Amino acid sequence: MSHDGAVSAPGGRPEERSAADQLARTVARLRAELDEQRLAAPGRAAVEQAKGVLMERLGLAPGTAREELERRANRAGRGVLEEAWALLGEMPTGRPPSAAPRGEPDAETTIGTGVRPVAPGADMRSVFTSSRYTSRYTSRYTSRYRRAAPNPRGLGGVLAAAGTSEELAWLLVEQLGETADVDAVLLYAGAPAGGLDLVAHAGVDAGTAAAWGHVPPLSGLAPVEAARLGLPVWLRGLDEDGADRALLGDRSGMWASRAWLPLRRGEDVVGVAGFLRRCPDDFGTADRALLTAAARACATCLSPAPAAAWSATVQAVLDTLYEAAVLLVPVRGIEGEVTDFRVEAASPASVDVAGRTGRELVGRRVLECYPTVAGTPLWQGYLDALATGEPYESEPFEYHEVAAGVPRSSTYSVAAVRLGDALVVSWLRHDTADREAAWLRRLQHLGNLGWADWDLASDTLSWSPQVYTVFDRDPALGPMPLDELPQHLFPDDVPAVGAAVRALLERGEPVDVPFRIRTGHGTRHLRMVGEAVADAEGTPVVVHGFFQDLTALRHGQIALDEAQRAFSSQQRTLNAEHILARRLQRALLPVPEEPFRLRGVSCDVSYLPAEGTIQIGGDWFTAVELPDDSVLLGVGDVAGHGVEAAASMAGLRYGAEAMALSGTPPHRLLERLNQVLMNTGSATATMVLAHYRPADGALTWAQAGHLPVLHLRDGRADYLERPEGRILGADRESRYGLCETRLRPGDRLFLFTDGLIERRGQDLDAGLEDLARVAERVASEDCTTVAAVLTHALGPANPRDDTCLLCIRICD
Repeated sequence: MSHDGAVSAPGGRPEERSAADQLARTVARLRAELDEQRLAAPGRAAVEQAKGVLMERLGLAPGTAREELERRANRAGRGVLEEAWALLGEMPTGRPPSAAPRGEPDAETTIGTGVRPVAPGADMRSVFTSSRYTSRYTSRYTSRYRRAAPNPRGLGGVLAAAGTSEELAWLLVEQLGETADVDAVLLYAGAPAGGLDLVAHAGVDAGTAAAWGHVPPLSGLAPVEAARLGLPVWLRGLDEDGADRALLGDRSGMWASRAWLPLRRGEDVVGVAGFLRRCPDDFGTADRALLTAAARACATCLSPAPAAAWSATVQAVLDTLYEAAVLLVPVRGIEGEVTDFRVEAASPASVDVAGRTGRELVGRRVLECYPTVAGTPLWQGYLDALATGEPYESEPFEYHEVAAGVPRSSTYSVAAVRLGDALVVSWLRHDTADREAAWLRRLQHLGNLGWADWDLASDTLSWSPQVYTVFDRDPALGPMPLDELPQHLFPDDVPAVGAAVRALLERGEPVDVPFRIRTGHGTRHLRMVGEAVADAEGTPVVVHGFFQDLTALRHGQIALDEAQRAFSSQQRTLNAEHILARRLQRALLPVPEEPFRLRGVSCDVSYLPAEGTIQIGGDWFTAVELPDDSVLLGVGDVAGHGVEAAASMAGLRYGAEAMALSGTPPHRLLERLNQVLMNTGSATATMVLAHYRPADGALTWAQAGHLPVLHLRDGRADYLERPEGRILGADRESRYGLCETRLRPGDRLFLFTDGLIERRGQDLDAGLEDLARVAERVASEDCTTVAAVLTHALGPANPRDDTCLLCIRICD
């Protein structure tokens, strides 16, 4: 909301602080930011010099040199500034760039001090984790913060000068390195979804930092325990603390002692600081006091997680809003108090007193964008919402602003909700005319339409902004005259549009006509709706209407029509394939309608095709007499459906019968059929084959990944023990076992495929138990077609699979 004046709210007074006081505070803050930019200038100069080196060495353009520097930094696992120092350190000339002002040489960075340039080809990751380079880097990066010897009381003032979390981490290493032997620092903030997010680090390599970039909320992890309990965790040595306390990525175990301290703001733990040391010594009393003071100072200086972790997500959400809304992150002073808020994301409708809108506000302070808010009830509402987590919603209040030099008053209401350690703030303008205009803009945008008026008396046209978008026309050209419209129409549409315009202008009839136009972005399908306002004599004098872009709808209709045509074609193809497959199945696998007798057995078959598909499956059976007076019995199931499955089924059935005629036992039959499928690669299948010799009542059988055979004797059903055997077509080395069972007259055997017992939501064991129970009941009844009765008694089968059941009764 743009404002330039004082804010008042119900129950509150106008701005208590004087304008001079507010101006002084803003000037002081801007001066501090200017000083910070001046101090950071050497780092930027180093990056520019490194770009110049790459431009000279590789002949690159400035933009390409920057990209090359970033690629090298990513490859080496360090920041762009670090890569710049490393690149300049490789130069054999003079001295590397220094942070010292002109005329004041930095003795620590000159060649004569013993700090040698980095040798070409050196392992830059090890260089950046060495104490020599860390000292060299941090002396440049933090020279403006250097002090003689840190102490718990003065440490907070030094750390408060850090501009970013990364600077804070390097400052901690610099300040605590000599006094507490700290070699590396990891700084965490609480993650919105739980756990901890790494927001800054110093002294560790990129691999360790990446491995510990997010610490999940799991018990046993030292950082999590420090945050959960709110107490420091002091660790020394893996032998004492356990391997689970080691840092991921620290394969050498170089961090012999570690301390994890909670970062508190008031009663809340907002993060964790990890201090890593190479020396295995325990943390003494002085060290613990110093690190505790450092953690207390970090809590007030650390940048909050929302700015780094999920502000981009919030920005993506705000980009879709029509209302004004911003994400604010608190800026805290040295004592932890909120001194300002920084805009981390903003919706397109947000605007400040300077006219900046949307993403132009990101990174700016609230008191810079809205300087008169401080000290008002609105400001206190922000602070209360951030502190307590209770949503804040203001009463409507008058706000005075100056727009285009014209003073005006508006009524607003503001709402603020805490999100992590940030605030989502939205405001609504209550002016009726503005709201109606906003609603009209939304309607036109959502409907992709715009209104148009034509005053026939003065021959003037007026378009809303959305009509220019619909026609893909530059607003600077103004509305399109009607005599120009035919130039953009498709020739086939000119007669219909011409007839509609004549009916509208000559007879005052309302029109609704679709047409197509050519634009710079292709063809568009539009709709024109119009009605005329007539004078006392019935002559049209004004035309009102709108144009709507129906291109997306038309493309959807075309795609739907194409999909329907493709579906119809596919349906015809599938129906033809189904008819062919059924005919092929009946030809290859005729199913007897009545029980039939073979040598010593009576057989009954039930076959049900799948209900949920127009294709057929690969279920089959066989029952034939063999030359040695035995009988071959079997069922099988080929994976898949359709003509290919039917063809594979026929090959297996007739192949088994043909090889059985030569006296091949069942397990050898399966081995040979497995080799056939392995060679052709056409399908996989399960199968059970059995030889029954009536002379001695012996049944020998083998199976390949199939369900067991059900044996019914004297009214009791049991499953025969399955010999070993994997499915056919899965492994060339599969071997198949053979079992033998003696049968007596009156015994029954049931060979079946899985479709008989599969039920939705039921496992196979339960299905096998149901089959045995029903078989005991059905076999006691006086019926000849046991297979059909048993299949019906089991209830609805799996609609997506075929069912085949072969019932055998041993005769006298």
